[in-house]
Amino acid sequence: MGTPHGPHRVALWAGAIALGAAAALTATSPALAAPADVAGGSLDWGFKASFRAYVSTGNGTPSIALSDGATRNTDGTFDFPARSGTYDAAAGTASVQYGGTVKFSYPAHMFEITLADPKIVVDGDGTGSILADVDLVANGGSTQQHLDGAEIATLATAAPTVENGNVTFTGLAATLTATGASAFAGFFTAGTALDPVTASASASTSPTEPTEPTEPTEPTDPGTGSSAQKIKAAVSGGALTLTSTGGDVALSAATPGQNATGNLNAVTVSDLRGTNAGWDLVGEVTDFTGTGGANIPATNLGWTPNAAVKASALKAANGVKNAVVPGSPVAPGAGLGASRTLCKAQPGSSLGSSTCGAALDLGIPESSAAGEYSAVLTLTLA
Repeated sequence: MGTPHGPHRVALWAGAIALGAAAALTATSPALAAPADVAGGSLDWGFKASFRAYVSTGNGTPSIALSDGATRNTDGTFDFPARSGTYDAAAGTASVQYGGTVKFSYPAHMFEITLADPKIVVDGDGTGSILADVDLVANGGSTQQHLDGAEIATLATAAPTVENGNVTFTGLAATLTATGASAFAGFFTAGTALDPVTASASASTSPTEPTEPTEPTEPTDPGTGSSAQKIKAAVSGGALTLTSTGGDVALSAATPGQNATGNLNAVTVSDLRGTNAGWDLVGEVTDFTGTGGANIPATNLGWTPNAAVKASALKAANGVKNAVVPGSPVAPGAGLGASRTLCKAQPGSSLGSSTCGAALDLGIPESSAAGEYSAVLTLTLA
């Protein structure tokens, strides 16, 4: 998520990551009076829905990659299979190792975060934690961190459902730790609530006797018929984000009394919140400063905004419209020393992605000294 530099800076709205998982393993059933070895089960956890939606809008190939046995559930969360561990119902303690790897990648925002092999540990005192291996690479590799089996989240325990040697923990509250906040680049602060956790584990059993093979049956004639299947998809709300195609803007050379012109780097606004609540993108510039204390007042920078809906190969949802409107032109002398609208979308027509830009026009006062000047233009999305 690099820091903008040069005469043009864009304030980006970025969804944050909160990775952590937790499962509360407390014991209430006399059916597991002694510690039992874990032979199966899974950990279902989505980290944080808003972060998944944010990363999914990026340019990773893919943006979210799963390996080593981890899979994606239909609601967008992840499934980590149980590998080993024990559970003691009488003592209310547990140590369950799950397997699998999830990698979040957003090259345009310069980060890659990998979480692998989460482990649930419960001490039997009503609290628990989840440990995992975490690798962080950010800012072009200048920021790196590696953790082995670190406590990334705590959890509030609840009594599991115990049936036929299987334990299931549903909807456990997980909270990010300080270690987890650091490992995930500070997207969320320590104490942030994470997505709820559902975990299960099954006790090992004695192998069953093999059954006798059955005699093969004669093939039957093929029949005819039809069947129907209901397909369900869960769509969770995403984030409102702003991205830019560049940082610096070079205006044309000009003499005092003339105008220096150029074009703002195009920006993309993506409204994936699912609320269609509308948004407004505004810009404001600082005074242009040169050598020896020379300056050109910010109000001398004007612009002529432009905006368009970003094309998509997908058919729009029935009845949903996406419309974006450019802000009004502002002439040099009455320009961006105050906040001005670059583009906006009204409530009811803001879903989807739009691109916005502007032709820039800086009036150079006749009293200006020769030299190079620079200013910072900040775009704010709300």
